[in-house]
Amino acid sequence: MAISPPTGSRTRVAVLVLASVTLLTVGLRDAPVVREVREGASAVIDPVEGAVDRVTAPVRNAWHGVTDYDDIQRENDELRAQAEAGAAAGVQTSDAERQLAELSASLDLPWAGNVETATARVVSGPRSNFSHAIEIDKGTDDGIAVGMPVVTGGGLVGRVSHATGGSSMVELLTDPEFRVGVRLSTTGDLGTARGQGRDDPLSVDSAISPGAKVPEETGVVSSGVDRSAYPPGIPVGTVASSRQGSGGLALDLDVDPLVDVDQLSYVTVMLWTDGG
Repeated sequence: MAISPPTGSRTRVAVLVLASVTLLTVGLRDAPVVREVREGASAVIDPVEGAVDRVTAPVRNAWHGVTDYDDIQRENDELRAQAEAGAAAGVQTSDAERQLAELSASLDLPWAGNVETATARVVSGPRSNFSHAIEIDKGTDDGIAVGMPVVTGGGLVGRVSHATGGSSMVELLTDPEFRVGVRLSTTGDLGTARGQGRDDPLSVDSAISPGAKVPEETGVVSSGVDRSAYPPGIPVGTVASSRQGSGGLALDLDVDPLVDVDQLSYVTVMLWTDGG
């Protein structure tokens, strides 16, 4: 039975491809008949390849897009990590500079005279909005005792309210229970300052005549009267305003503290007890 020649484009393509491969394999690249067959095969195969390229191009592009996106994302993550590290280094540097400045200020106490001191680091701030105490990392092992004044280079911070071997609690001058004898740096007039809360000025009950004029920004220092809990001359604050006291017999003052008790890294305890 005779075999009919293959029909259909798919069969023709297969035969032409097989013929091209066979002829190329036996090294008849330059024979005229081979060139004709090869050219005929190319004429049939090229459109097919072009169609395949067009069909698969979106898939290839999508694949490259996914892999390229991963590379870009990885580069972005690396750049972001480098930027964050640089920002963190800048923050650490500025914090170190600030703490060094505070430490230097705590060591520079021209008004401390010959009173011995112990400089300590603040390890815990006020625990709530209603708290007026901080914790420091030095205590009785360093000669610190309850009642000793606590200062910075800016002035009075408070007093030691509790002390153990390696730590102490400091009652801040903003505590409504805090009291310190003070005097005006310009006239020497005496009074008693008490805290009114962290966001409020100190209130000074003075013996100053109610008709006296006390200029704003007048300096206020610890009085250091006999057997005082505080040595004389510690800067406390500046007068913000004045008014007649209750009964109209004396002048009351509002005094802004010099030290921001919410921004403390280091403080100095003056080893002063019972007036010296």
